[in-house]
Amino acid sequence: MKKKEKRFLLVLCIILAAAILIIRNPWRKKEPDVVVDIRHSNEIVESFDPYVDATYHIQGSYGTLDVEVKDGKWHVTNEQCPNHICASVGWVGVGEDIPIVCMPNEVIIMERVQNDD
Repeated sequence: MKKKEKRFLLVLCIILAAAILIIRNPWRKKEPDVVVDIRHSNEIVESFDPYVDATYHIQGSYGTLDVEVKDGKWHVTNEQCPNHICASVGWVGVGEDIPIVCMPNEVIIMERVQNDD
């Protein structure tokens, strides 16, 4: 094998090793898996992935409410309670750590980080 061929193979091996490290970077921080729980009377009645668009219909103590999920955010719509405070919270997104609370319905909507352990 000639000297140029050895250098070429060495450079090729270094490039391949660097590409593998970039793709499978063990030092990169992994984003936590987030799930949003809807609780009624302190029991989880529904859990959802905030990145999957959907609408959930929840029966509360006072009446029903709908939770709309879109693009990593969620909010309460069509709630049956006297003051509509939970709907006035507006859209809540991943990482904001803001619970939506509907006291008359005894419903709490909040995100939770899932453990991979």
